[in-house]
Amino acid sequence: MEFKKILVPVDGSTHSQLAKRKAMGMATAMGAEIILLFAMGKIPNLIGGLAREELLSELVREGKSLLEPYRKVLEDKGVKYSEIIEAGEPGDTICAVAEREKCDLIVMGSRGLSDFEGMVLGSVTHRVLHLSKLPVLIAR
Repeated sequence: MEFKKILVPVDGSTHSQLAKRKAMGMATAMGAEIILLFAMGKIPNLIGGLAREELLSELVREGKSLLEPYRKVLEDKGVKYSEIIEAGEPGDTICAVAEREKCDLIVMGSRGLSDFEGMVLGSVTHRVLHLSKLPVLIAR
């Protein structure tokens, strides 16, 4: 099976970095594009107006900063990539972006930053596995 577009959700965790490495190897071998996604979480409706805009701007800045090391490695290896930063429930956002961008594969870590060490799969990974219509490769 050959993949042309690989979605890699990132959160800065060790597992996210493993997913990036796995996706980068696949992209290099197949000439595929990687789409880096930072799903920043849903912004509460209780926050409105200027405060909401400031929070959104800060989260976008954090997302760009978090994507920087991923971007650098992909550029150094000559892998074609793009970046997306979106607000929303991470699992739902990952699946929606994968469909919208016409990805062939999702490569993600088994757990993120906030998941309990004893769990085999994190809650976001678990949700993506159940919602996704695409193949999902879990990096551990």
